[in-house]
Amino acid sequence: MEDLLQFLYLMPVGVLKFCAGGTIEMMNPVATALLLSITSSEMLRDIYSALASIAPDLRQRVAQFEGQAGVIVDQQWLRTRGGGQALVVSLTVNRIKGNVYMAVLTDVTRLAEQQEKLYLDRQKFFAIFDHVRDYAIYTITKEGLVEEWNQSLQRYAGWLAADVQGRSMSMFFPSDDPDQPHLDLVLAEAQRIGSIETEGWRLKRDGSRLWANSVITALPDESGTVRGFVVVSRDLTERKRLEDDMKQLATVDPLTGAYNRRKGDALLAVEFSRRKRYGRPFAVLMLDVDHFKAVNDRFGHAVGDAVLIALVQTCRKALRPMDMVMRWGGEEFLIVLPNTGAAAALSTAERLRVAVAATEVAASEAAPIRFTISTGVAVPEGDSQSELLSRSDEALYAAKTGGRNRVMLAP
Repeated sequence: MEDLLQFLYLMPVGVLKFCAGGTIEMMNPVATALLLSITSSEMLRDIYSALASIAPDLRQRVAQFEGQAGVIVDQQWLRTRGGGQALVVSLTVNRIKGNVYMAVLTDVTRLAEQQEKLYLDRQKFFAIFDHVRDYAIYTITKEGLVEEWNQSLQRYAGWLAADVQGRSMSMFFPSDDPDQPHLDLVLAEAQRIGSIETEGWRLKRDGSRLWANSVITALPDESGTVRGFVVVSRDLTERKRLEDDMKQLATVDPLTGAYNRRKGDALLAVEFSRRKRYGRPFAVLMLDVDHFKAVNDRFGHAVGDAVLIALVQTCRKALRPMDMVMRWGGEEFLIVLPNTGAAAALSTAERLRVAVAATEVAASEAAPIRFTISTGVAVPEGDSQSELLSRSDEALYAAKTGGRNRVMLAP
């Protein structure tokens, strides 16, 4: 019994014994100190009086408890002011047996302050998240499931909490995008090096897309074990559009929409490389609008421009998606046909000649006009890029001198 009393006396929490009427029969020094921080010494004889300012319903809760033994109050945090300082006490009340009750009082002021600080810090971050523009900031679990939703994610892409919480962030990746990242590999790399950056198309709630730059940063716990990640995504759609526009200006003929000569040289070099490495055949068509100067002189340059535009449009309709059309200069165009031999190239050139001859172009104050093309076809025979182009040009010259509106194969 003496050992038990000594143990209770030395406990770091307040422990007191009382009866149903509230009379305190025994308490250790920590309980005394805590109660004196809440009330005056005159109130220390009765637990209900001592805790009246922070637990006014304690007497009622004890009286209403019907069990022979058990928990009446379970670690309830009670706030008061003692000595001019805020005090937070955790109260647990148990019925031991019959008229024997025990209360445990713990000073949790510091813990409460820490939790309040964490809460305020959390609210500050959410306030930032909720009001940033063009950014989405959210957290995901170690497995990539969206954990925290906020207004930034809704403003950024329209997603609501019910849409995303608990679901994999891969839901933001377009399923038809061949360049979409593999989420497991991305998270593994972020965990390995601490952070990883990705960029690509992402889905919005309405099904449209935005070009996003995303930084995924690992969130380790105190032991260094990664428990999740924070994702910061920025909408760079406008920048992507400007970059694409600049790229188009650098590679596309502004009048016809065909590739320009600089881009054509690069694409032709790629086909030469594929032929050398994989043995893949290809062919080129060098074509020219017949009597183009006469069209310009008779109908004006606006109609001449319309003829060139119509030519490219007809080529795109008649050719495969993989075939490439380049404006080589003036009214001269080069077409590259990947995976195509001489016979197939001749057939394609002839089909294209017929399609162009049937194309009509509106001329101001006149009936629609038609035009024709002459085409030189060449396939590489161990020659260089310049030699291949020279052979196709010679074949084009032969088609011109042979009467125009025809196709000639380079020897």
